[in-house]
Amino acid sequence: MQKKVLNIILIVILCSTIQMPVYGRLGNSGYEGGISSGEAPGRTVFDYKEVSFVTGEPIVFEGTLTITKNLRQDNATGNEVITSNYTYRLNNLAKAATLNRVLIYSTVLTKKENGQTIESTSLNTGYSEIIRIGNTTYRLENYDYTRTNIKDSKPAVDYYAGNLWGRKTYQSGNGLNGSTVTIDVTGDFYGYNQFWGTVETQILDYLIQTQNRINGTVDKWGGTASVNLSSTTTKNIRYIENEPQTISFEGGFIQTQHNNSVLQYTTRLPEFDSNGVSTDRIIETKDSLKLETFPESKRLLVPQINHLRGHWAYGDIKRLYSLEVFKEDASRFNPQEVMTRAEFADAFVRAAKEVPLDPALVNPRANRALNNTNNQIISPFLDVPSDSKYFKSINSAFERGMISGRGDGRFSPDDYLTTADAITIIISSLGLEGLAPAGGAMTTFRDNGDIPRYARNSVYVAQKIGLVLGDDKGFLKPMEYITKGRAAVIINKYIDYMRDDLKKDYRERLINY
Repeated sequence: MQKKVLNIILIVILCSTIQMPVYGRLGNSGYEGGISSGEAPGRTVFDYKEVSFVTGEPIVFEGTLTITKNLRQDNATGNEVITSNYTYRLNNLAKAATLNRVLIYSTVLTKKENGQTIESTSLNTGYSEIIRIGNTTYRLENYDYTRTNIKDSKPAVDYYAGNLWGRKTYQSGNGLNGSTVTIDVTGDFYGYNQFWGTVETQILDYLIQTQNRINGTVDKWGGTASVNLSSTTTKNIRYIENEPQTISFEGGFIQTQHNNSVLQYTTRLPEFDSNGVSTDRIIETKDSLKLETFPESKRLLVPQINHLRGHWAYGDIKRLYSLEVFKEDASRFNPQEVMTRAEFADAFVRAAKEVPLDPALVNPRANRALNNTNNQIISPFLDVPSDSKYFKSINSAFERGMISGRGDGRFSPDDYLTTADAITIIISSLGLEGLAPAGGAMTTFRDNGDIPRYARNSVYVAQKIGLVLGDDKGFLKPMEYITKGRAAVIINKYIDYMRDDLKKDYRERLINY
């Protein structure tokens, strides 16, 4: 008997376990007030645009931004350090202008026990920047810069927020005719990284101060600028009908990755006379820039579920089979069948995928930590043995913090899943339980009193962010068992929220775009 229990608890891994660090994709547009075309598989060179205020007139530069990153561990502190190289090659043909810049950052990652990571970034001394506009050359003589942010890693999303400060000093010309330009920037940035989409929004304020020497006469002027920018990556899914009639399938889904970046800027800078001397008149300028990439696309699996035509959840079921969230035999899928806890965990883990690695990292595979092939891991639940086809999914959901079981060391995989249980798992994956009020959460559902205590905060948050709406009479029915058809609708709504709705708070509300 003891041996049997040990066989249940100790799971022998037949191949080496790979634990990969998760580093969110952050800084695809850099931190110089510009926008890039964003992440694309296998690419480190992006299209890029930014606005320069060095002359007192906003000048749009465009070209390429090359980003490479390298991860290492500091043996002295144990912290991980990312070295990031940003190389800008930009121009403005109408102004006969070029901008060439190389910046190298060091980011120290200090991980905390609560799952948060504090990232502190400094600029290495090997920076360079040269701006040529017509016959005038501006050289970056000094650059003070610091950036800090906190990343909060949740099971399916990394959220982050940070601040930056910088001061650039440029020199041009000589003693009699030349300029000293100082540009101070302060800003906040916010974002998240997850499988279905990413967003980074920056809100930057600039103070420009210039001392021009014109034939020995000094002309001093100052101005301000604000830049709001946001970059998004979204995986979209759409259905395409097949034109031929004599074909074995009617159509299928295509998944496309769209990258979209927008920049809005406002300047308040002085007017200049014909000799280049500033006047007392301030001119306000507003404009915007935009960058989009050619979408990356791939066709998805076409399931054979013709027997479900006409069912109210047919579209959701078909989409989840195409995304391979549902994996069981499609021909035997019964949407009216009640879903077990194990079946829901198995499907939901594939919908709530882990945050991908930053593709800009050089050789991220070299950072894998390989365990010994003889290592054993302890099953989180006594009733989920190693030979269960759901073990891998349930173990992953447990390790990522999405499920916790019944509280007695058991998961009860064959028990049916309630609406309250499903909502609790979904909100745990988002890490948004903290949005519920501290004094006790109350929903507007007519059967609010039926919501179990453990699920009240999750149901409150799910209603607040629009993930659950209740029926047409205002009832949630939290203790009702979920059918596979209803589970398909819930999981699809979750994916849509991750892909589309979540970004609205990071783009539309912050920069009104």
